[in-house]
Amino acid sequence: MVLMYLLHRFNLDAVMVHCNYQLRGEESDKDQRLVEKMSAFWNFECVSVRLEKGSDSNFQAWARDRRYEIFYDLKKEFDAGFVVTAHHQDDQIETLLQRILRGAGMPAWKGIQILENQLFRPLLNVSKKEILSFAETFNIPYRIDGSNEESTYARNFLRHNWFPELHNFFPGWRDNLLKLPKRASEYELMARKLLDGILFGDKAINRKAFLDLPEQIRPAIFYQFVNKLHIDLELSSSVELVLKDISKLQTGRAIQLSSKYEILRDRDKFLIQKLISDLFKPVKIEREDLEIIQSVHGIQLTIQRFAGDYDTGALYLDLNKLKFPITIRHWEDGEKFQPLGMEGTQLISDHLTNRKVSSAQKSQAFLIESFDGTICAVIFPHNTSDDQIGTVSETVRCSSETEQVLVIRNA
Repeated sequence: MVLMYLLHRFNLDAVMVHCNYQLRGEESDKDQRLVEKMSAFWNFECVSVRLEKGSDSNFQAWARDRRYEIFYDLKKEFDAGFVVTAHHQDDQIETLLQRILRGAGMPAWKGIQILENQLFRPLLNVSKKEILSFAETFNIPYRIDGSNEESTYARNFLRHNWFPELHNFFPGWRDNLLKLPKRASEYELMARKLLDGILFGDKAINRKAFLDLPEQIRPAIFYQFVNKLHIDLELSSSVELVLKDISKLQTGRAIQLSSKYEILRDRDKFLIQKLISDLFKPVKIEREDLEIIQSVHGIQLTIQRFAGDYDTGALYLDLNKLKFPITIRHWEDGEKFQPLGMEGTQLISDHLTNRKVSSAQKSQAFLIESFDGTICAVIFPHNTSDDQIGTVSETVRCSSETEQVLVIRNA
């Protein structure tokens, strides 16, 4: 209610959102009516949402997920700049203490941030006592959620059972706890500085420089590397076990970090990439599909009459030599094909090496397989120095008798 008053007082354009979980019957409805009434009084549009908890036993996690889902859906609908919440200093203290008790490392000691992407918490440095005093001074109506007085949840337990005793035994403990985000920021700056010294370009780290670091600080530097990449990789405590084995990793080999990502050694550097199963899923294509399909895995497939001419940056496969349906999929270790102009077969991995495709990028190459199991073409993850997007197999090469071709280009 204080946040709503401040938005009104500073004449800011905002939409109020109230989530009614219906836990306290009439009391919950009174909360909703107060928000709606004051929104109208201060000329704000108000959206009230009534929610009912399902069978999920973790109510707090469910409630948080649902309300933020609603917040961001409405933010998009109203084309708003930020989601603004009334988190205050006491919330920060409770968050920090919970993270410490749960064993979180120093990066988590930064606590809640005032501004995180499009989430804004303008009252984060204001204590609950100050907010209540402000509400009384300016006659701002508010209601107290009775469930906050119960010790059922972790935050309430800390608030009602621990905090009064901490005041008695450790005067000034609140101020000391609030210094932790500054310590965490100092730690982060040092870790970033060390990371800058071992980076290999923007998206990899130098293998030797990383392994030269003391083993105890490698996880901290690795966490900073992951954060720098801005990927949805949530590292667990098992990352320390992964990093113990990283020195034994052979070039071209990888260790899985999560269900989506792996760390790969590419000669003298380490990099993080998506797992193959996440990058490429096999796609089967019938001949008639080629009339409507736009692109698959970034390539365009079209049927054309063959005039004997070849465009740079395109592959030409004799259509009559293909057995449909064809499959576009990732290549597997040990697979071979017969590159155009070669009498025998060659391992796809060796062919990619010969075409200067790095170990890190090999996993992003894929192939086109005929229904009879013949590998008809290998598609590179990027154009080569001579502007080729891949290699056609000798088995589907065009000749003077070719009438129609399957043409492959970058989409």
